[in-house]
Amino acid sequence: MKSIIFIGGVHGAGKNFLLERIKSDIPFIRLTASDVLKWQEISDNPDKKLVNSITNTQDILVKNLKKTVKEGQNYLLDGHFTLLNKLGEIEKVPMDTFMQIAPKALIVKTSAPDIILQRLKNRDNQIWDLDKISEMQKQELGYARLIAIKLNVPFYQLEDNQENILEEILQKEFINA
Repeated sequence: MKSIIFIGGVHGAGKNFLLERIKSDIPFIRLTASDVLKWQEISDNPDKKLVNSITNTQDILVKNLKKTVKEGQNYLLDGHFTLLNKLGEIEKVPMDTFMQIAPKALIVKTSAPDIILQRLKNRDNQIWDLDKISEMQKQELGYARLIAIKLNVPFYQLEDNQENILEEILQKEFINA
């Protein structure tokens, strides 16, 4: 599936916002891991961010991606490098998931933890622990870097208001590759 750029980040980091703001002449199809997974159908409580079995969920993601991704198309896949398991603990998405997706680049969207906290409150009407947001974002970044090294693909970190850099990444990875 080498036509995928994977864009990760903790819940509320602004992945969706970033992708909605991009103005690009480069043709690509935007996918979210939640949509590909059919999260509303497989989750006991779709509004909660807790995952019963991260391994099983990621197996479904890969299986459904293989059915969705078409040769000759470019894709941006919005997902996560870490998730909260059913106990609310931070857990890494299995490395095998990323090996099977085989993205051509990895991006982590970050934001200040207090801004993420406010976004989650406004968007999901949930109050998160600020320390948990900070730790999850730290683990998300570190694990994404490790995956990029293991897969030998470019790694990028984007903060708020860096839509222009995402355009440059798309140009580099989809057109100039």
